[in-house]
Amino acid sequence: MQLVARYFEDVQIGEELPVLHKDINLARMMAYGAATWDFIRIHYDADYVREQGFDAPFVDGQMLGGYLAQHVQDWAGPDAFLRKLGFRNRVMVYPGDVLTFHGVVTGTDIDGGEALVECDLWVENQKGDRVVNPASAVVRFPLKNPVRKSGK
Repeated sequence: MQLVARYFEDVQIGEELPVLHKDINLARMMAYGAATWDFIRIHYDADYVREQGFDAPFVDGQMLGGYLAQHVQDWAGPDAFLRKLGFRNRVMVYPGDVLTFHGVVTGTDIDGGEALVECDLWVENQKGDRVVNPASAVVRFPLKNPVRKSGK
């Protein structure tokens, strides 16, 4: 995917973020654990997880946060900055699940010289269950014509 610079003036309330799809598998879950030095057995050890009463290893909730950040940043472009991300995990995610990330712009504001965009986000699995809900992001966008301060 080629990232295109976007400006605050181009963002509209009600605009939907392009959906992002992620196929969840054990290899991806283990790679996340390795990258974050988070080797908790419930995220990769099937025998251990069954002994604990679960059907299968399940996704580390912070991995979903990483995907949410990717979703927003891919839409916002390389010159935007994700200022705030909040989310609640609601449904367990297992290997074999297919996740679809959704978002919509809910607000725009210029605050203290920063051009900020608010988005509501959510994630659904292949059954239509919302596995992450609610979720939100605040993104700082560049302005096409930034206000320049006087040198006096």
